[in-house]
Amino acid sequence: MDGDPLVEDAGPRAFCDLCRASIAPGQAVYGQVRDSSFAHPVDPQQDGNRMVTSCCVDHLAELQRQFRERPFVTEELWVAKIDQVMQRYHVGLSNEQLVRETGLNLLQLEAAARWCLGVGPPVDGPGADEG
Repeated sequence: MDGDPLVEDAGPRAFCDLCRASIAPGQAVYGQVRDSSFAHPVDPQQDGNRMVTSCCVDHLAELQRQFRERPFVTEELWVAKIDQVMQRYHVGLSNEQLVRETGLNLLQLEAAARWCLGVGPPVDGPGADEG
């Protein structure tokens, strides 16, 4: 995940995810970090992989260090996936609909809810690492 940084060629002004400085077009440095709070808006294969923007290579390295030190919690990723689906609907969904829309199973939905509420250990039984 901490591969070579990408330097943008041109485009709109960006802001550094570390210092929040405005970055001139063509000067942003991009990298990818593992982040269990991130569900990709289009590609579920990219869930947990967040693109970050920085004003310099040093700030990118610091962002990558900070994310490496943050634990990756699978239940947090499941919460992010559920939240993403729920934002598309103005009414509640049944468990069956949530399973279909998120790609998670019922055990994972329950584990995500328990994690969100701060109760119970992480799920490590059958089906816990699917999805």
